[in-house]
Amino acid sequence: MAASTTPPVRILALGGLGEIGLNLMAVECGGHAVVIDCGLMFPEEPALGGGVYVPDFAALDTERFSIDAIVLTHAHEDHIGALPHLLRRATAPVYGSAVTLAFTRRRLREGAFEGADLRAISPRTPFTVGPFTVEPLRVTHSTPDSLALAIRTPAGLIVHSGDFKIDENPVDGERFDRERFAALGAEGVALLLSDSTNVERPGRSGSESSLKPILRDLVSRTRGRFFVTAFSSHLHRIRQAAEVSREFGRRVVPLGRRMAESVRLGLEMGLLPLPAGIFIEPTEAEFLEPHRLTYLASGSQGEPLSALSRLAVDTHPRVRIESGDVVVLSSRSIPGNERTINTVVNRLFKQGAEVVYDAIAPVHVSGHASRDELAEMVALTRPRNFIPIHGEYRHLTHHVALAVESGVAERDCFLLEDGETLVMNGAGARRGGAVPSGRRMIDEAGEESSPALLGERRALARDGTVMAVIVVSAKTGAIVGGPELVSRGLVNGDGTSEHMRRARAELEARLSQVGSLRAGDSRLKGEIHDEIKDEVVRALRRYFIDELGKRPLVITHLTEV
Repeated sequence: MAASTTPPVRILALGGLGEIGLNLMAVECGGHAVVIDCGLMFPEEPALGGGVYVPDFAALDTERFSIDAIVLTHAHEDHIGALPHLLRRATAPVYGSAVTLAFTRRRLREGAFEGADLRAISPRTPFTVGPFTVEPLRVTHSTPDSLALAIRTPAGLIVHSGDFKIDENPVDGERFDRERFAALGAEGVALLLSDSTNVERPGRSGSESSLKPILRDLVSRTRGRFFVTAFSSHLHRIRQAAEVSREFGRRVVPLGRRMAESVRLGLEMGLLPLPAGIFIEPTEAEFLEPHRLTYLASGSQGEPLSALSRLAVDTHPRVRIESGDVVVLSSRSIPGNERTINTVVNRLFKQGAEVVYDAIAPVHVSGHASRDELAEMVALTRPRNFIPIHGEYRHLTHHVALAVESGVAERDCFLLEDGETLVMNGAGARRGGAVPSGRRMIDEAGEESSPALLGERRALARDGTVMAVIVVSAKTGAIVGGPELVSRGLVNGDGTSEHMRRARAELEARLSQVGSLRAGDSRLKGEIHDEIKDEVVRALRRYFIDELGKRPLVITHLTEV
């Protein structure tokens, strides 16, 4: 009887399930919801132009519930980057750790959003929103102050891992809270949602502090300047690079606006506990010898205007790469950025630097749990039900199998993708109905690109375009000149293409055979023009599909005389 009167709780997967990035999830009960994270994703299709993807928020508009809180697990862009776009649609307080909120303020400023209600939370200090009580839990990750969430709901206790690993020797000494996770497991966890990013990797992820001896060795044998690039939010990595540099008498110079802001934030919050004067401005560095300098460069993903990219092409206004300099890429490649990063690496080599990256030396440690840590999370929490989160479909599949190996019944594991839901009550869990989901592209100006525009960009990148210029009579609408064809991105557009000559000849023949287009046609001139345009599109599409297997975008321009 008690189970039948328990209000149902829905888990809505709106981003990050079936993809890396774009993390967004809602937990709803009785018309009230808590949203967990709101991230972006970088496109894997450079031809779509500059910009990022954000989640489609349609479900949050149409599902008829109020958002009582947005809770952020940590400060990475794939978890906070889309927040300005959500807050323009939904007014709700935003909860996160002190470090996460500091980075969130920067993201909101960049997104031109003001007036957010930001509320700091701390591990083991629960807070209540609507029908939910949320307890933050400390986890270790590649950015400080990262949190998991224990959410008490009418249908049972839900644990959301956030991004995590179990670091036995964290740089700041703040350990993964095994004791609290185990206590929640003993109490009874109805559902575990767990990070799947590194489920394919056996064993355990290395400790962040294991990088310090490697950085020390690299700095000790560097004759010139030492450059390190990492995510600007990775304050633990920045701290270790700075500490090692200090050991060898080097000053540390942040290069790039985001890196400089992160260093300033770390100093203000006590996360970079170093003596005054270790960090200096680029203008001060000009007076020091190369072997006394370490540079922290933004641009770990090869962003075109970043400090690292400008160094690679020798366009940085204050610093040049020279022989004897060492550049360390202490980061992973976000999927889709590999080619851009490789281009930067090649250019740095051409500038004379020794470049060190993860493929040739262990200069990066993942912030995500490997298989043994993921199995330990299941063992600690002992969940009745399980959902893998944060991963592509193969990651989610492997994580379900690992959960089953770790003791969760297969029938109680739910592999959800974006747009799918889970419904919980006191008796158990089941799949619910689908909700709207997807992604939208935001261009570099902050404007949303429509699906139609993205479709046009894909077509142009894949198949190119052909423009047909035709001269028609202003009186009769009949063709009196052309067609002249111009192409871009399909075949040579300089007039030398045999395909363009043959396509034009075929189009001329086709237009001459359409009797309704002759002078004296009794229909309206506009109707004749429309038929000319339709015939041009059909004829040219047919030719290039048959000859090249391409479907170019065909544009017809009619000029009246």
